[in-house]
Amino acid sequence: MTIENPATYWGELWASGRRYSPLTEPETALLDQHAGPGRGRLALDIGCGDGALARHLAELGYQATGLDCTPAAPALAEPAAGPVVYCCADIEAPHPPPLPQRAYALITARLVFAFIKDKPAFLSRVRSLLAPGGAFWVVTPMAERLPPDRASTGITSAEEEALTSQWAAVHATDIGNLRCYALRAWGDATIERRC
Repeated sequence: MTIENPATYWGELWASGRRYSPLTEPETALLDQHAGPGRGRLALDIGCGDGALARHLAELGYQATGLDCTPAAPALAEPAAGPVVYCCADIEAPHPPPLPQRAYALITARLVFAFIKDKPAFLSRVRSLLAPGGAFWVVTPMAERLPPDRASTGITSAEEEALTSQWAAVHATDIGNLRCYALRAWGDATIERRC
C-alpha cells in the first residue's frame, strides 16, 4: 500500500481515535526470546504509534526511542512514556531522522514494512542504524494470507525475499496471520544470539 503523505494519513487516523492491532503476549514472548534483556543497551522502535512496543522494550531494560512520522501517535504515549524518548520524524525522509543515538542494538518495526515506499532504501537505513551484530525485529502480515481487499497491508513473497536477504541470520515465526522476523546484522553480537 503506497501512502503519499504518511504523516498526514496516519496523523488523521490516530487523531480520530483509530487504534491498530494491539501488541499481543505471544508476540512479546517471542521478541523477548530473540532480544534478551536490554541491560541498558539502545533500542529504536520505528513507527512506534502509541508507544506500546517502545514501552515494552524499556521494560526489558533497553534505553528505548520511539520514532513516528506523525506527532499524533507519540502524543498519545507521552503520559505513560516513562523512560522512553519519542521522536517525530519520517524514517523515509531524504536525510536520516534526528535520533538521540547513532547505533542501536535492537531496532523494531511492527506493522510498518508493508507501508514503506522504498523498501531497499529503508533496509539500508536500518542497517546503517544497527550496531554490529544488532537485531532487526519485524512483524508484518503476509499478503497471501489476507482478504484481497486488505492484501496491500501485508508483504508479498518478493518483498519478504528483499527483507530477509543480506543478514547474518534470519529466523521467522508465524503468529496467526502475522510473521515475526528476527534478523541479525553482521558483526560482533551485541545481543545474545537466539536465532
